[in-house]
Amino acid sequence: ADSTAAALGTALKSCGKLEKAHLVLYNTKLTDAGGEALCAGLIGKELQDLDLRLHGTSVADKTGLALGKFLSSCGKMTKLFLSLAETRITDPVAESIANGLIVLPLLTTIVLAFRGTLVSRECVDGVKLKLKRPGLTIIY
Repeated sequence: ADSTAAALGTALKSCGKLEKAHLVLYNTKLTDAGGEALCAGLIGKELQDLDLRLHGTSVADKTGLALGKFLSSCGKMTKLFLSLAETRITDPVAESIANGLIVLPLLTTIVLAFRGTLVSRECVDGVKLKLKRPGLTIIY
């Protein structure tokens, strides 16, 4: 799975403008190595709509932090579905993702799936307060 994600990241780097992406890598053996490579391939794109499903993988904090960095660069994003359920992410990752999203003024629909992770209820509540948007759904 890591080699597939790395190849996908490389292919995405070569794409010019990419407005919409639906990436499904759930229930694979994906680890942080592949997750980081995938995120690196997405940086610099003009994504408006992203559906990224990484649930049931072995990704953890390195991928999550890379996601936060990538998301903060998506100034035109209006819609995000991000599933990290059943992964090994922790509170700092959820906070990094929230920090990446808070700077996106056009983002109106956000679905974040953190169920079955190491993210605490207190952190989820903090993310909700930080983002405060009508289109926010957090699955915990």
